[in-house]
Amino acid sequence: MAPLIAALPEKVKNDLLLRLALGDEPQLGAELLRRLHGEPPVATVPGQRSAAELLDAAHTLATERRQGAERVRVEARAKQLTTLAADEQTIWREVENHVARKQAARYDTAVALLVQLRDACDHVGRGPEFRQRLATLREQYRHLPGLLRRLDDRALRG
Repeated sequence: MAPLIAALPEKVKNDLLLRLALGDEPQLGAELLRRLHGEPPVATVPGQRSAAELLDAAHTLATERRQGAERVRVEARAKQLTTLAADEQTIWREVENHVARKQAARYDTAVALLVQLRDACDHVGRGPEFRQRLATLREQYRHLPGLLRRLDDRALRG
């Protein structure tokens, strides 16, 4: 049997293994033996697809759906980043207001805004300007170790 199985085309072997793994075909063993003995496969009803064809179609459809959803997600993220970048000055004022309060929770909010703003500025090609302004902010508040630690934790360096 081993040489007969080895002689099967790769696609046929993969199809049989997949169908075996799914376990929904009690006649699979008989079909394999027919193939190995060179007997023709049992005819299917014309116009109907085999389980393997249905599985292939389902896999293709699922892949296309995943790719479409990913494309939509990427486009939405790009739009969000562009919108944030357009509101850069307002976000900087908000960050400075949070930092000026000198409260840990406000530092967390400011850092979260800065992470979003960094990504937005990088997206629209203004990353160097963002980093320069961040360096200025870090220098201005160098006496606030809690803020600086939070900035470092999120890789916000000027």
